[in-house]
Amino acid sequence: MMKKLSFHLILLSSLYFGQTGNVGINTATPKKTLHVNGSLQITNELATGGDAATAGNAGLLGQVLKSNGPGAAPTWQELVPATATGTGTVISINGKLIVAQEITVLMTSDYTFAALGTPMPIGNLNNEIIDNENRYSGSAAGNSFTVTADGTYQIMMNAQLSSAFPARFPVIGVWDDTTGNWIARVNDEYLSSNTSSAPLQTYTLITAVPMLASHTYSFRVSNTEVTTIKAISSGSTGSGPVTFASIKRLK
Repeated sequence: MMKKLSFHLILLSSLYFGQTGNVGINTATPKKTLHVNGSLQITNELATGGDAATAGNAGLLGQVLKSNGPGAAPTWQELVPATATGTGTVISINGKLIVAQEITVLMTSDYTFAALGTPMPIGNLNNEIIDNENRYSGSAAGNSFTVTADGTYQIMMNAQLSSAFPARFPVIGVWDDTTGNWIARVNDEYLSSNTSSAPLQTYTLITAVPMLASHTYSFRVSNTEVTTIKAISSGSTGSGPVTFASIKRLK
């Protein structure tokens, strides 16, 4: 009997009962139903939710505990949400992990366009390396694409141009089909020998711009003389694809 009394005295020295019915361990002013001021060791499962008639949920192997805010039981979920599926780069948007939308396309054959001086969608950009949201459409005559969400997108383009005409200023870039203007572009003076053996000149665009889910875009080119965009760069030591276009969401 004496041993039992001694046990209760030791326990009560660190156990406190508040006026609200809250219980505190190592605190005389418990703020919650059970308030532990110190470390807590759990040697078995941690179940959340449930009620007087239903057991709580201990989650599955590998899941993490997610807070649902004040007054609500936390829930178990996968570390990477279900939206982070597919091929691509995982990024964090507002605390949520997603696979960034990405489009990368290569040119399958040379594309020659007329000397209209107006931006034209580039044709033959139809070798899709990645289009993880199925938002790109390409054909021999042109291309177009949309983005799944408003955000900032990285743009990368490389195009090798060939023309037999004198100096001109070709432009390559991304065109907003909805508003009818460039959102990203690069131009340079093209110097030709003015012979049937047209020289090659490569244009590269690397930048990042805001893009809108409600708009349609296209990879375009413009020149005031007939110009050919080359699909393959060739030489005595080998050959490989040279013209491509890519967009990827950054944030």
